[in-house]
Amino acid sequence: MHDLKVSGQQAIGANQSARRRLGRESPVWLVLVAAAFLAAELTPALLRLPLGADEITYIARTSVRVSGVMLPPVHGQGAGLLAAPVTLLTDSLAVIRSWMSLLSAVGLLLALLCWRGLRPMWVLALAGLILASMGITQYSGVQIYPDWWGALGVLALTGLFLQAVSGRLRPGVVLPLIALASLVIVAMRPQNIVFIMGPAILAAVVVPGWRNRRVLLAMAVGAALACLEWIIGAYVWYGGLATRLHEASQEPPALRLYFSLGTQLKVLSGPWYCMPPGGCRGWAMPGESAWWVVFLGVAVLGLWVTWRTAAKASAVLAAATAVWVIAFYTFLVPFGAPRYILPSLALMSILAADAVAWLVTQAPWRTTAVAFACVFLLSGVVSQRYVLQREVATEGQGRQFQAKAAELRSLGVRPPCAIYSPSVAYYVGCTAPWTGGTMHEVLSLTPQGADGWRKEKLPNGSTVYVPR
Repeated sequence: MHDLKVSGQQAIGANQSARRRLGRESPVWLVLVAAAFLAAELTPALLRLPLGADEITYIARTSVRVSGVMLPPVHGQGAGLLAAPVTLLTDSLAVIRSWMSLLSAVGLLLALLCWRGLRPMWVLALAGLILASMGITQYSGVQIYPDWWGALGVLALTGLFLQAVSGRLRPGVVLPLIALASLVIVAMRPQNIVFIMGPAILAAVVVPGWRNRRVLLAMAVGAALACLEWIIGAYVWYGGLATRLHEASQEPPALRLYFSLGTQLKVLSGPWYCMPPGGCRGWAMPGESAWWVVFLGVAVLGLWVTWRTAAKASAVLAAATAVWVIAFYTFLVPFGAPRYILPSLALMSILAADAVAWLVTQAPWRTTAVAFACVFLLSGVVSQRYVLQREVATEGQGRQFQAKAAELRSLGVRPPCAIYSPSVAYYVGCTAPWTGGTMHEVLSLTPQGADGWRKEKLPNGSTVYVPR
């Protein structure tokens, strides 16, 4: 064995190559952030987190378990389809959580890459770090929820839209990607066409320099394909499109104006689902709200520092979309759930990264600015992880669906059967009505029909329906 040493021009070339690999425009920074995000999610507490009530409805039709649990009619099947490669094969929590974690890390990497050229890579890595360090992001990333994927979709769509209208990418490349991002967004929830895609659609119609029929067509194609899946599902599972539309209109909340901004802000640090008035007593971890205030301030600073730069247009669109999403949930949804505003948080992370980059490179009082940026980033990583662990522990205690299912089985409940809780029904193999639906409606879709069932009261007080 010989000790080989590199010197001279060869060493200089190697050093230059290494610097290029870790330069300002190196995609390695994004890979490192995605890897760190994956590592943060592959922790025992998250891998053991039981399936939640919403998750169960998303996977019920693509699960190795056979049950009559149905997706609420207003929702899309997108989240369940992402999980399907594993849920069709196993119900192992560790496998499901690991799969969703891997998808989330890859999704974050790809969504940030859609901004390549609009920001230096190291700034995009900062944005990814800020977003990935949030407790609600890590919580949603391991679960089968549509909101995180809506956030990644709008992050990608915004970047791709800007790439298209500025001519940075060839139409043959960017237009199919815009269609794909639109497909993902709408497959999660059909109403995302308005709730999330609205600003991009309006920008392509209203802003003179951004009017682009091909971009609009690409978004329309992606959205239409996602809606087609929803329409096909209506005939397969709900008895037709008219029936699904009627049942979707019955699902809470009622379509009217609310004002839930206070609730939305209050639950950023938990509880991560809050139905007022009785479900939101007190203020969990009010001290953590200080970090969110600073995050908002840093995002606003990012918009200000980019105002006179080439990044102004992208910053304005990101800010407008973030405000748009928050406004819709504030005025149309009465309960608080920070995962709903993940699209806003994703785009605000771009603005916050702009601010951090300015603080460490151009701000006056450089030492103070750099110290503030470091404290902001580090405090977010540490405090958000603490919030995450606290909420995961609480959620794990509240998701006792398998224990309740075991109790029903011990009392002799076997499929075919119907009970009121979809979460428990999934583990027993029963059918159940969705939130806002009635038992009569769900039983009418079964082979026995609504009149083919009888109601029984169990010794533990539960009500179950069995065939006559």
